[in-house]
Formats: sequence, C-alpha cells, structure tokens
Amino acid sequence: MSIEEAHERICGQCGAKLAPDLRYCLQCYFPVGGAEAARPHVELARKTETTHRPDPTIVFSPEKHEEIVRRTRTRKRAIISGAIALVVVVAGLVAMDAFNRRQRAIKKAMAREQAALRELNLMAEALERFRSDVGRYPTNEEGLKCLERRPAVFTSNNDRQSSNWFGPYIDNLPEVDPWGEDYIYHTSDGGHSFELLSEGPGHGAGSESRFRVTSKV
Repeated sequence: MSIEEAHERICGQCGAKLAPDLRYCLQCYFPVGGAEAARPHVELARKTETTHRPDPTIVFSPEKHEEIVRRTRTRKRAIISGAIALVVVVAGLVAMDAFNRRQRAIKKAMAREQAALRELNLMAEALERFRSDVGRYPTNEEGLKCLERRPAVFTSNNDRQSSNWFGPYIDNLPEVDPWGEDYIYHTSDGGHSFELLSEGPGHGAGSESRFRVTSKV
C-alpha cells in the first residue's frame, strides 16, 4: 500500500473519498470521524449568542412554537382591541362635539327669537303710548323714529300737534332685528291701526307670524 493510499480517508456514512483537510463529507455532510469528531463544533454552536432562540442547535420545538404562536396571537388581539377602543373614543368625542355645537346653535337661535319678541313688544307698547297722547299711530312716513324723537311735521292740521307728544316713548329704538334686518312697520285706516313685524330667521322665506304684533284697537 502506498503512502497516499494510507492517508486516503473514506466517509463512514456514504463511502465517498475525503480530502485530508475536510471535516465533513461533501456528499452527505456527515462529520469525518463520526459524532465524537463533531461534538466540539456542536458545543461551540451551543455557546454562540443569537437573537432568534437561546439554543441554535434546537431545530424545532412544538412547545416553543405553540408559545410563540400564543404570544403573537395575544399581541395581535391587544393591538386590535386598542385600535377599536381608540376609534370608539374618537367617534365619541366627535359625536359629543357635534352635539355641543348643535346645542349652542339651538340656544343662540332661541336667544335671538326671544330678543325679537321682546323688542316687538316694547315697540308695540311705545306705539300705544304714542297713540294715547297724539290720538293716532305714527304714519308710514313718520315711522318708528317718532317714538324716540318729536315729529317735525304732522300730516294733518286736525292732529293734536306736537304739543301732545310727551315722548320719548322708548329708550332705545332697535335699529335692526336680531337677524340684521329692519323691522317692518306700516299703518292703515288713517293711523287707527298698525302692523309691526320681523321677517325672522328665514328673512321672509317662510311664514313667521310669531314675530308679528298688531294694534290693540
């Protein structure tokens, strides 16, 4: 037997020829020298740090796999529950804000309506006091301004003249109604009746009879 044949190595697993410097068979990957020869490499692998699992030599563990699956499922459920709770909270805040804005709008509308009714009643009472002194309601030309200032000229010489004007009959005559429009005043029957109204929030688009007052006689 030659020296080369003496140094020739054969794989104990598959019988393939092995080069002198090989530790594993290139055909079947069996360690040269059997399990004992591979032990140092296995021990070195066990001590190697890894971020995937504590022991890199363990290929698969059903218990560990189930634990990983449970943790993953728990995290997903927690994330989904948190997202649902966040959506519910945000939706609740949005609904509450919309409700509060609607309530403020309703209160504002009611305050305007009450202010309009109050001003209409004050002007109607002033018109009645004007009639009690002068003997008639203001003409359409005189308008509501004569409740605050003495009329310069009366339309008829038979009127009781300005000496019977004991105003002002109202302290602050509203310039416009709470919606920014002029109050509408007109008289008929020679100053013996009047109608005073506001067009209301619809600005004349609908029937606003609740913002209308007439003479008492």
